[in-house]
Amino acid sequence: MYTAHAGARAAPPPTMLLSLPACAAGGAVPVAITAGAAGLLAQLGLTAAFRASADPILAEAPAYTAHQVVSFCLMLFVSVFGLVGWLAPPASAATAAGRLLAPANSARWLGALCLGMLVAWDIPTCLVVPKLRKPDLLAHHFGMAAVALVGAFFLPTRYGFYYLGVAELSSVPMTVFDQAERAVEIAAKSDAVDAARRQRLRATRDASRLVAALVFIAVRAVDFTRVTLTRFVPDALSVLASGEAALRWPLQFMVVSSVGFVGLQLYWLSLFVRISLAQRRRERRRAK
Repeated sequence: MYTAHAGARAAPPPTMLLSLPACAAGGAVPVAITAGAAGLLAQLGLTAAFRASADPILAEAPAYTAHQVVSFCLMLFVSVFGLVGWLAPPASAATAAGRLLAPANSARWLGALCLGMLVAWDIPTCLVVPKLRKPDLLAHHFGMAAVALVGAFFLPTRYGFYYLGVAELSSVPMTVFDQAERAVEIAAKSDAVDAARRQRLRATRDASRLVAALVFIAVRAVDFTRVTLTRFVPDALSVLASGEAALRWPLQFMVVSSVGFVGLQLYWLSLFVRISLAQRRRERRRAK
């Protein structure tokens, strides 16, 4: 315990203070299994509860709404987890080899958690629920599962905090927007939803769309691209060129996948802008 006598002694890093969960290599499989089972049980339980609800917004699309609730909780958790790990770099992060090859057991735990949730809950749910069965979304989930696999078992790197954690900050408001948009669609077709509630749902959708767009631009379009192209890729290429990398194929895979994700993020941004503008035009025509 630090006392007044310890004057010049450095304070412990934030990760020590907050005690992020961690696991050694042998603990990754149990973490993944536990996380996947928890996600699947939450999906099934919430789907059953929403299907039995008297609220038409919940009862009309119970599986989709359950997915959004679980997704919101997961994205919020991994975002905070990732921020704590990313903003408290260890001494080994001073070099490219340290940032990529020094094991970070908290990043390994995060990778195992994400792998279990993606494989046991997210991907199966997206395949079953028609609203979520989109090629680009599924491609992203399969790609992220591969990244999580590498992060949990091959390269539990400091960058795992960013790609599996910090980058998901944009998913929090986006999940709210997606659910609000779906609620507006259901309300418009339901006689059980009154005009006042429809107006509130539209206001929530419009506000969350603006927030989601701003956060997506800041996190995915700008910061994700910056970290990938100016930090991760140069670090990976430096380590590969030095001959120090014992795990060449995971590094090569991460270079290719991270650049591919940059392209996907920019595609999603253009799609989001086009859809938002088209929706606004339709709403203006209806208002006339």
